[in-house]
Amino acid sequence: MALKELIRKLLHIEDTPERTALAYAIGVFVGFSPFLGFHTLCGIAIAFAFGLNRFAILLGVWSNVPWWVVPYYWAATWVGMQMTGFRIEKEIVEKTFRLAVGEGLLSSSFRDHLIAQWGFFLSFNLGSLVLAVLLGVAVYPLSLRGIKLYRARKGRKSHFPGPIATLKE
Repeated sequence: MALKELIRKLLHIEDTPERTALAYAIGVFVGFSPFLGFHTLCGIAIAFAFGLNRFAILLGVWSNVPWWVVPYYWAATWVGMQMTGFRIEKEIVEKTFRLAVGEGLLSSSFRDHLIAQWGFFLSFNLGSLVLAVLLGVAVYPLSLRGIKLYRARKGRKSHFPGPIATLKE
């Protein structure tokens, strides 16, 4: 098998714009989901399980870059708190940060403190899940339009019939 064909199969370059946009949108959903630390693994697993474009999924997953993580999850937690009605006192937030910095995120005292804040944990997960769904849904039509425009400008077909293996060079 030629290297070019292997790369095409790996990246699903001949996927339809709809499938590529779907893969990217799913990647964005996963990247902004509450599954911190597992985003890349989840994206790869989904791509392989459903035969989606791995590059598009990972591009979507990695859209949640480090400088957006804190503002995004802060906003997501706020959205979750509005949905659940949970309120947290300033002193509890300060204690959480002191424990995280002083004893580390893996310490038992930090973990026990977080477990005691079940409403905060629920707000974080619910809010980030809702925002991740909204982002994924919003990204699909935008990326589909972008892919179609790109392919039209490059003179490529917007739909490639048949499996990749039947394409001739």
